[in-house]
Amino acid sequence: MNRVFYAIMLIVGVSMIIMPLSVPVFKSSAEYSVLNTDWNGVSSFGRLLYSKGEIVPVLSTYESMGLGERKGTLIIVGPNLDFTNEEIWELKRFLENGNTLILADDFGTGNEILEGLGVEQRFGRGELITPIYSKNYQYPITAEIADPDLAKNVERIVMYNPSVILNSENALVYTPNSSIFRNSYGAFAIVEEVEYGEGEIILISDPDIFTNSLFRENEEFIKNLLDYTGGPFFIDEAHHRDFNPYSSGTITIRRALNRELVFYYILFVAIIAFIVETGLWLRVLEKILGLFFRFFKEEKESLEEIIKSLEKEGLSRELVLKIINEIKSGSKLGGNHGR
Repeated sequence: MNRVFYAIMLIVGVSMIIMPLSVPVFKSSAEYSVLNTDWNGVSSFGRLLYSKGEIVPVLSTYESMGLGERKGTLIIVGPNLDFTNEEIWELKRFLENGNTLILADDFGTGNEILEGLGVEQRFGRGELITPIYSKNYQYPITAEIADPDLAKNVERIVMYNPSVILNSENALVYTPNSSIFRNSYGAFAIVEEVEYGEGEIILISDPDIFTNSLFRENEEFIKNLLDYTGGPFFIDEAHHRDFNPYSSGTITIRRALNRELVFYYILFVAIIAFIVETGLWLRVLEKILGLFFRFFKEEKESLEEIIKSLEKEGLSRELVLKIINEIKSGSKLGGNHGR
């Protein structure tokens, strides 16, 4: 066989073993960004959004992307950049056309949106204290979910330093009854639904429930929330101060050279070449065929032994051979006799 063939086998095989594996990964260190895989990012939430349907990151101003003409749900988590009047106007058109806004904030710029849209609800500033918490008082827990669709399979919602929603009119989730906020005592709204035109606004007073650090605790509630609103989903990245798409990088993961694997592959090709070029494969084939013919020879020898044993029992060799021939010809004890 042509030696060039063996050279090609070696080159292709070794190249596949040591070939770099390039995986483009766009990342961001911005808090509450879907491109942030750290504890304070929401990349796990982004994967969930992708599994639910179409997801469109918003990387520019609302008027430049024509938000008012879009259909779906806009999600804003932890915004900390100001919203322009033009953006508020596009958002207003978006809601009036029957779409949904999910706004999760505590001490950011969410109130700018609420004020610009002319609604009464606000995110309160101050420390919320509840009698039930997870790790410590900074991680309050609630299971007070008013809407049964949001409560499905949810045992609790875990928060981190949340705010509350002031001027609540249609709360979907409350804090426990014995909570304290700015010297007030009782149950406070942390998820609120506000009707706006043909659309609706879902206010959530803690963006941290979406972060990677708390995602597993709140995954069932978040799934219910997405089912409650529906897609396609637009996720706002443009209003995160530290988000810079130009600083997003590409990570290349290189597969390390496995010297042992390369050695065994070269040895495998060498063995194939040796067997083919020396004609050893013909000898192997001859041995296989020899075993095959030997099997039939042994079968004939065993038939001869049967005849000899019958002769010892007193039967004539001619009669035994005649019976065998009759069996082979398909008749019983002489087809010429009609039996």
